[in-house]
Amino acid sequence: MKKTLALLLFTVVMALTGLKARAQSFEGGVMTGVIASQINGDGYGGFHQLGWTAGVFGRIPSDGPFSWQMELKYSLFGAHSDAKEVEFGMNPMNIRLHYIELPVMWRYNLSRFNINGVPLSFITLELGLSGDFLAKNTQSANMESGFENPSWLFFSVTGNLGLQFDLGERLGVNLRSMNSITPCRWRPESPSIFYGHYYNIVLQAALTYTLKPSSK
Repeated sequence: MKKTLALLLFTVVMALTGLKARAQSFEGGVMTGVIASQINGDGYGGFHQLGWTAGVFGRIPSDGPFSWQMELKYSLFGAHSDAKEVEFGMNPMNIRLHYIELPVMWRYNLSRFNINGVPLSFITLELGLSGDFLAKNTQSANMESGFENPSWLFFSVTGNLGLQFDLGERLGVNLRSMNSITPCRWRPESPSIFYGHYYNIVLQAALTYTLKPSSK
């Protein structure tokens, strides 16, 4: 697995380098933030697992409102029981899933819209998919029987929907909702490959810093 992840990181770095060489308007930057997550299908509710994310991004702007962004992030997902769930008889549990994320985002700047004459050029809508590679997983010992075998999947696909708020030429705030499209863990007893399994559900708030400011 370590060799696979190393090869993956090398491929992404080379891809970003190639994009920069081919596009004079190529922008790059860094991002870091906090995550609240849960796992759909585990029988527990609420975004009780707090985590973090950090990474880099490469962006290709265009003359219009559209742009593309590729990211490389290391993020902590998972699930955590809260006091009320334990009080009502559910077993305490704590699942931590460390992922290397590779999101590819389609972006649309809202500069063509305005509110009371104020253009919304500081807001960008984002929509995309992410390939998520599991680097490490840990879970507490006192788990219900369904989690005794930690067979978390090495790869899953996640849908991303978010908004980027520019605070200036370089600094921004990114809010994003991320939901698994493919399971992060199979449930063997489920009769379908489309539902009845375990899926990551994640909320992210991150600060972004663009190394080369956009020429909006």
